[in-house]
Amino acid sequence: MLQAVADIKAKLLRTDPGALRLVRGIHLMLTILAAVFLANVLAAFAPGQSAFKLAVLAGAAGGHTLLFTPVSTRKAEIRSILGLGAIVTGLFSAGTIVAEISGKDAPQVLQILWVGLITVGFALQGINPFWQRGGRMLAICWLFVVLIAMDASPGLWLPVMGALGASTALCIRIGFWRPSTYRTYRRVEAANRQAMADHLLRAASRGTSRAGRADVKVADLAKLRIELQSCADLMEAEGPLHGLSPEAATMVELALEVVRDAHGQLSQEARTGLTADAGYISATQHLAARLRAGQDPDGKTASDEQPDTGWVTTASAEALEADRFQLLRIAQAFRRLWILAGQDNTVSFARGQGASAARKSVWHRITWRLAAQAGISATVGYALGRALDLNHAYWVTLTIIIVLSNSLGATLVKTAQRIAGTAIGVVAAMVIDPALAEFHGVRLVLVVLAIPAAIVFTDRNYAIASAIISFLVVVGLQTLEGLPIDELWSRIYDTVIGAGVGLAAAWLLFPNRTSATIAGLTADYLQACRDCLRAEETGQTKDLEDLARLRSSASQLIAKARDFRVERAPWSSFTQSSGNFNVLVIVLAQYVVLYREARSGVLQEAAVGDAGAGVRQMIERMNRRLEDEFAAVLDGRGKQTVQGLGKEWLAAVPKDQTSNLTLMTDWVAMLYHARKILRCLEGLRDVGIPALSNAGRNQASS
Repeated sequence: MLQAVADIKAKLLRTDPGALRLVRGIHLMLTILAAVFLANVLAAFAPGQSAFKLAVLAGAAGGHTLLFTPVSTRKAEIRSILGLGAIVTGLFSAGTIVAEISGKDAPQVLQILWVGLITVGFALQGINPFWQRGGRMLAICWLFVVLIAMDASPGLWLPVMGALGASTALCIRIGFWRPSTYRTYRRVEAANRQAMADHLLRAASRGTSRAGRADVKVADLAKLRIELQSCADLMEAEGPLHGLSPEAATMVELALEVVRDAHGQLSQEARTGLTADAGYISATQHLAARLRAGQDPDGKTASDEQPDTGWVTTASAEALEADRFQLLRIAQAFRRLWILAGQDNTVSFARGQGASAARKSVWHRITWRLAAQAGISATVGYALGRALDLNHAYWVTLTIIIVLSNSLGATLVKTAQRIAGTAIGVVAAMVIDPALAEFHGVRLVLVVLAIPAAIVFTDRNYAIASAIISFLVVVGLQTLEGLPIDELWSRIYDTVIGAGVGLAAAWLLFPNRTSATIAGLTADYLQACRDCLRAEETGQTKDLEDLARLRSSASQLIAKARDFRVERAPWSSFTQSSGNFNVLVIVLAQYVVLYREARSGVLQEAAVGDAGAGVRQMIERMNRRLEDEFAAVLDGRGKQTVQGLGKEWLAAVPKDQTSNLTLMTDWVAMLYHARKILRCLEGLRDVGIPALSNAGRNQASS
C-alpha cells in the first residue's frame, strides 16, 4: 500500500516537477474565487445589474488570463498577464459598444461577430508565442460577451469586470508565494545525481555487496532526466545557471550504460579480479561521490582533474584481448562521467521562436490556412446549432476552437482526446449526482478543487484535463443554475458535433498534412547530424550546445512523425508504435556528439606521438564509412558495408602507443560510437521514412 502511494507520488512529481503547475492551478482557483467575490461586492453599487453575471465576467477574465500565461519568471508572467489583460478588457469594451449600437439585435450580431473574431484570433497565432496564446484567448473570451448580452448588456460594467479579473490575476499570481523554478531545478538535479551515483555503484560492482542503496534501473534514470528537462522547459533564464543540464544528464545516462554493458561482457575471471581491485573500488567510489555532489570529494570542481585509472593497467596486464577492450570502454566512460559530473556546465533553457521565424514579416507569419479553417468551421457550427435548435449551441463552436490545430494529425489527436475526456467527465458527474443531490456545498468544493487538477494536466495529458473540465462544468451548472442533470447530457453530443466539424475542416479545407513535411524534416535532421559529425573543433561546452540543438530538432521531428502516423492510422495515437522511431532519433544525436568528442581526443593525443599518420588515415576511413551510410539513408539506398574495418581499427595503434591510456580509451570509444551510429541509421531505414530519397537528394544538392 505504501509502495503504491509512493509510486503515485513519483508519477505526479514527474508530471509536475516541483508542483509548479499545481501552484499555478491553485493561483487560478484563488483568482476566480477572489474575482467572483469582488464582483459581488461591486454589484451592490450597480442597481439593476445581475451579481451572477458580473461574477461570471470577472471570473472568466481572471481565469483565462492566468490559463494562457505559462509558468515562467515573475517578469515574464507580468508581461504576459498585462498583455492578456489588455486583450480581454479591450474585447469586453468592444462588446459593450457593439451591444449598445445593435440594440435588440445584439445577440445575433454578437454571435456573427464571434465567427469573425475566431478567424482573426487563429490568424494571429503564427505571429509570435504571445499571440499563439492571445489569439486563442481572443476567440474564446468573446463567448462570455455573447452569453451575458443575451438578455441585456451590462454596459460599462463589462470592461470594468474584464479589468477587475485581470488585475486580480496579476495580484494573486505575482504577489502570492510560488515555488522557485531555480530551487526546483536544483532539487530535481540532486535527485538525478543521487540516482546516477547509485546506478554507477550497482553497475560497476555487479555480483558484489558494494551496490548502491537501491537497484536504480536505466528506465528510472530516463524518467528522472525527463523530469529535469521538464524543469528546464518551465524556466526562462535571467542569468547563467551552472549545474547538470538535461543534455549532460543524457550523456551521463549513456556513459553509465557503457559501464554496465562493458562490465557484463567481461569474462568471469576478469570481472572477479576487477571488482576485487582496490584501485578500481576507490576510483568508483570517488566518481560516485563526484556524481552526487557535482564536485570532487576534496572540494575541487575543476573538470581537468581526471579519475584514477591506474587500475586499467593492472587489470589489463594478464587480460584477454576482448577483456582489454571492455576495460578500456569502462575507463573511457569513467573519464566522461568525471567531466560531466562537474557543476561548471551551463544549463540552457527553452526558447521561443527561432531567429528564422522572427525574420519573417508579420504578413508572412499570419496563419491564413488555419484562419480559413477556423472561420468556415465556426460558421458551419453556428448554423448547425441554429438548425438543430441546440440548447447549448455555443459548446459546438467552443469545441471547434479547442480542437483545431496547426496540422491534420494534431487536430485528430485533440479531437479524440476532447471527445473521450468530455464523455468520461460527463458520465462521472452523472454518477455522483444521486449521492450528492442534497449536498450543494460539497458539490461546490469539488468544482473548486477540480480547477488546479485541470491546470496540472492541460499541457501533459489533455484527455484527463478535458474530463476534469467537463466534470466541473456539468456539476457547476447543475449546482449554481439548477439546470436539470438530464439536460447536461447534451454536452457530449454538442462536443461530438463540434469536434466533427473542426476535424472535417482540417481534413477537407486546405489540409496541412504532415506527409508533405515529414520527409524534409527527417532529411534536415540527418543532415544536421552529418554536419555535426564533420565539425573538427570541439570542447565540452560546444558538444553540449550542439547536442541541445540536435535534440531540439529531434523533438520537432518526433512531434511531426506522431502527427504523420495519426494521419495515416488514427488508432496509432493510442498505441506505443512510435517508440522505436523516437528512441532512434534521440540517441542518434547523442552518439554523433560522443563520436566527435572521442575523435577530437584521439587526434589531440596522436599529434604528439609517432602514430599520427596511421591514426589519421584510419579516422578518415571511419569518417568516410559514416558519411557513406548517411548518404545511403538520405538517398533511400540499402546498407553499406566495409569488411574488416573493426578489426583493422583495433590493430591500427602501434605497440608503443598502448601505454597512452587516454588515446586508447578514446580510440575504443570511437569504434563503439561509430557502431552505434550505424545501428541507428539501419534502424531508421527499417522503420521506414516516406519519400526520404527525394528530400535527401534535395538536401544534398543544397
